[in-house]
Amino acid sequence: MCPRVGNYGESSMTEKPTITVVADYDAMSLAAADRVADVVSRYPEGAITIPTGSTPVGMYTELARRINAGELDFSRVQIFCLDEYLGVTPEDPAALTKLLLRDFLVPANINLDNVHFIPSTAADPAKAAQEYDDAVKAAGGLKIAVIGLGPNGHVGFNEPGSGPETRTRIVNLTRESRDQNAHYYEGATIPEQAMSMGIGTILESEKIVMIVNGTAKAEIVKEMVEGPMTNDLPGSWLGLAGSRAELIVDTSAAAFLES
Repeated sequence: MCPRVGNYGESSMTEKPTITVVADYDAMSLAAADRVADVVSRYPEGAITIPTGSTPVGMYTELARRINAGELDFSRVQIFCLDEYLGVTPEDPAALTKLLLRDFLVPANINLDNVHFIPSTAADPAKAAQEYDDAVKAAGGLKIAVIGLGPNGHVGFNEPGSGPETRTRIVNLTRESRDQNAHYYEGATIPEQAMSMGIGTILESEKIVMIVNGTAKAEIVKEMVEGPMTNDLPGSWLGLAGSRAELIVDTSAAAFLES
């Protein structure tokens, strides 16, 4: 039986996470970019983590525009990648890092010396994962964590069964997640394991922003917000962050939420 701590909206914190509903994907992307820009402007050397996938692409486009226009300075920001398939390099056919390079790091001219890539090819992955977590702490902890929500409720690659105590580690991927991610790559085989920043690591961030869009995510958003916090739905642990957390969703993803 997975633990049930209470509803997402019944956080033990004094204040609840903020739920911001916006008109569409573009508005969600702009709002997320605003949140990142605000944190970076206050902590120009701060550590952040950002996701891969299709959801954050609009946010990355706007951030890159601001950086290249001189409106936002990312020159000293320490970027910690959220996850990567185990054993792959950015040159491999299926690599999350390749997506991040394509969608943000290269267009925004980010200094790669400031990017902490997941040590997915380390000889001792478990030790490397612990060292990665230690590096986040050494950098002063995350100032902001931008995350998405998978169809099965995963965050990063924290699949169902992941609790709020989890740290950066090796995870076994569900068939659902592997099938979902296969469309990013033409014919490439998706590995069965990945290395992912843990829920506990994410929850320690000074600010957490979850971005979700589309009708396909409406049911899982409703379950996350209105159901119990449980390992069955890792995204639900966002409720433990209280007022440090914000869920930004478009109207399609928010369609089933009670007003």
